[in-house]
Amino acid sequence: MNILAEHSLVTSAVTNPALPLRPKTRLTKPYHYRRNGIYYLRIRETGSVDRTVSVSLKTTDRRRAMDASQHLSSSIQAFHLDHPQASWSELKEHFRVISAELFEAGSDGNVTQVWGGLHDSHSGLMVDPRRQVQPLADVPVSISVLAPAMTFEALAALYLADRGQGQKASTLKETKICHGTISAALGELDMRTHSRADLVALRDRLSGGRMPSTVNKLLIKLSAVLAWSVENGHISKSYDKKLKLTKGTESSRKAFTQDQVGKLVAYSNMMPETSWKRWLLSLGAITGGRLNEISQLTASDIQTFESGITVIHINEIGEGKSIKNKRSERLVPLTHGAYGFDLAAFLRYVETTSRNADQSEPSHSVKLAQIGYKTAGDWANRQAIPEALGDDHRPGLTYHSLRHSLATLMQVKGIPTTHAQAVMGHASGTVTFDTYGAGVPVEVIARMLKTLLCPMHSNC
Repeated sequence: MNILAEHSLVTSAVTNPALPLRPKTRLTKPYHYRRNGIYYLRIRETGSVDRTVSVSLKTTDRRRAMDASQHLSSSIQAFHLDHPQASWSELKEHFRVISAELFEAGSDGNVTQVWGGLHDSHSGLMVDPRRQVQPLADVPVSISVLAPAMTFEALAALYLADRGQGQKASTLKETKICHGTISAALGELDMRTHSRADLVALRDRLSGGRMPSTVNKLLIKLSAVLAWSVENGHISKSYDKKLKLTKGTESSRKAFTQDQVGKLVAYSNMMPETSWKRWLLSLGAITGGRLNEISQLTASDIQTFESGITVIHINEIGEGKSIKNKRSERLVPLTHGAYGFDLAAFLRYVETTSRNADQSEPSHSVKLAQIGYKTAGDWANRQAIPEALGDDHRPGLTYHSLRHSLATLMQVKGIPTTHAQAVMGHASGTVTFDTYGAGVPVEVIARMLKTLLCPMHSNC
């Protein structure tokens, strides 16, 4: 006698006092998907990626597939309720057996909170115990244990295991949050068989209650994982191209006009050489550096080569210094005369700061800034920029707008993407020109910036 036959009748967890309240193995709701038109049913242990078992329902007809699925799910439900201590391997083996021969099963009541999604009465899988369930003679059912579904959650975990070490702690935290949002929206979708329609539907779900720019940020994270997954053979193809939203994505941070940048540098030049505020504005204008990148510069970060080119070295060498990611480290040439920038005066400031510092301190510890990052931002955004521009000031113009201005100027002038990356410190050409480089000789970048920033009548 088959041991499964002993459990043809099952008593509800509500009426059977001997039934433990907590199962050893929780199961999710049954998941249905199609592959090459054929319907499949998958059972998965809650919280697990690899503990899954799938069965081919051997039909392309939805009604017949759902009928077969209901019989199979009801039987595994009955076995689970009667064997609360069953391990995953035991449940999987039972699923294998009943896929070949269907037995009668019964249950009533709603024990969703205890047993997991498989027993949700709203899923339509609860079976009247008085009903006799007969095998489906006209629906051929055969077991096919497939590789675990390659969900986005699984791909993201593999991606971070490979690429996560290269991200800053703050960036990694943000990436994980984005991945979690995408994973929740995609659910159990097998990315090996995803379609363009699946990703368009994802974008529509993500758009609910979110700003277009936020949706696009999530889609960029999605694309990074999918591109990596294709490159590493986890999926064969991705359908994420041109998913990003185009309407309503304008940044709240505006770019300065070239005339406005000139006014800012002229405003800074009215300050004494010994004032850090003067160089905070000027360096932002001619390098496109982020506020924190400029604010954390030390004396050793100002370097002059034998060729006569002076650069700022944006890095995180030294206590308390931080950059956005490893690709943000770069050398950006300083262009004398750009918008009226006085390089000689700046070098005198660096020399004076170094001379006045504690001589026991290494040069990478001698900070050039006289005020903190937050204080600098408040001064620039609330006082300096409005005063410098006067009636020309508009909402949305901040210190970061200097970065947008330089990126926009490079785009308008047709600067090669690799050169723009070298200045801005972005790895992606799309990011460089959409929102605001390694390997390019600093001399090339210096010549490019001189041509870009110096009008013909200037003293550059």
